[in-house]
Amino acid sequence: MNIYGDLEDGSHSDGRVKNSSSKSLRYLVSPKVKSYKEKKFTGPMAQHSRLRKNPQVLKTAISFLWPNS
Repeated sequence: MNIYGDLEDGSHSDGRVKNSSSKSLRYLVSPKVKSYKEKKFTGPMAQHSRLRKNPQVLKTAISFLWPNS
């Protein structure tokens, strides 16, 4: 699961990491992983340091790790 943020301020980033860099992870890990999903979060709670505190991010991560719960 690749989770990344977009502040939607024209920077195309979470304030620290450009979305193009975040999205390039697919090409690095796809041949080696069984499953790969990507999810972009937007707005102020998508700031790099806030992503781990974002309730939507937590819900997405839990659903990915434990799909039947």
